[in-house]
Amino acid sequence: MTDLSIEYLGLTFENPFVLASAPPTANAEMISRAFEAGWSGAVIKTLTPDPVSNLQNRFETAKVGKKIVGFKNIELCSETTPDKWYDEIRTLKKRFPKKIIIGSVMGDAKNETQWMDLTLGCQDAGADLVELNFSCPHGYPEKGRGAAIGQSADYSAQITKWVKSHSKVTVPIVPKLTAATSDISHVGEAVAREGADGLCAINTYPSLMGFNLKTLKPQVAVGNYTAPGGYSGIGIKPIALRCVSDLVKNPGLPIMACGGVSNGFDAVEFLLLGAPIVQVCTAVMLEGYGMVQKMIRETEEFMSWHNFSHISNFLGKGSESIRQYGELDLNYKVTASVDHDKCTGCNQCFVSCRDGGYQAIQMEAKKAVINSKACHGCSLCFHVCPTSAIEMIEE
Repeated sequence: MTDLSIEYLGLTFENPFVLASAPPTANAEMISRAFEAGWSGAVIKTLTPDPVSNLQNRFETAKVGKKIVGFKNIELCSETTPDKWYDEIRTLKKRFPKKIIIGSVMGDAKNETQWMDLTLGCQDAGADLVELNFSCPHGYPEKGRGAAIGQSADYSAQITKWVKSHSKVTVPIVPKLTAATSDISHVGEAVAREGADGLCAINTYPSLMGFNLKTLKPQVAVGNYTAPGGYSGIGIKPIALRCVSDLVKNPGLPIMACGGVSNGFDAVEFLLLGAPIVQVCTAVMLEGYGMVQKMIRETEEFMSWHNFSHISNFLGKGSESIRQYGELDLNYKVTASVDHDKCTGCNQCFVSCRDGGYQAIQMEAKKAVINSKACHGCSLCFHVCPTSAIEMIEE
């Protein structure tokens, strides 16, 4: 038997899987269906003082074959007024008392009143904690909001201080940080000093999706024009993993991880780094709320491999493996080895090693042969082999 429940900032989540603030959390009806599907919590679509009017044709995808590997959006925050959202939070908490409702708010960088009104509005409506959106990468930065705040340790710290120092704020406060900064830990330290209870990372990453070369129109075309937007999907998972790893180590506040999670095994990697909660958005937009049941099964499958009974058995264990480059063993040696029963003579390893490696592979009788004296153990051949005929052997 496995137990997927987890504690985060004094709150009990029935599993680690939470909907991120995004289109899948645009209203109470949608969140209700997500809760019924099995999600343990949801971050509401970010509230701003005035509801927005979103552009049409605001999404674009990147594909490898038919598989969507990247997603760009130029969608803004909630189209619903704060007062309407407060009513919806009350409805959700009454109907789903054991689910976790997370408010998400955004105001101007220099307007304390906006941040306080929205935070207290969510809290008084019944939100269990509040996320401060310092990370939206498009639409808002040119107005001094979103990622423009998250890229400034001073602004991020000041807003956190406003909220945390207010005597009426009793719920945990979690700034959501952007990866589009030179040092996310520096910003994390700044908000930690001002009392942030936890952190969330990351949001989508600033991007352009290029052009349709037949029409010459930009991708995510609004008429004949586009704008930089937020990139998400499986392609940003390595960026998110790195940011979460950095924040777990410094400043060390409890993390809600977000970015590139498309299945339970992806989520486990963030749990291994030490993030107790994993938020998901893009995969839900592509697969629907029901994917959470697959995530639960995959997490339980991983736990069965290692006889883990509870998430606490492995939470943070992977963080021990992350080091600075200079701390790695320069004397560690591996050499490529070919299983000729699996080798089909496709030539891919030979070409890659010749043009991107150390010219350590020759083709003999339509089989790859490794020159161990020339091999530097870079592992390029291992990764390009389509039949898994090559493995790296420790010396």
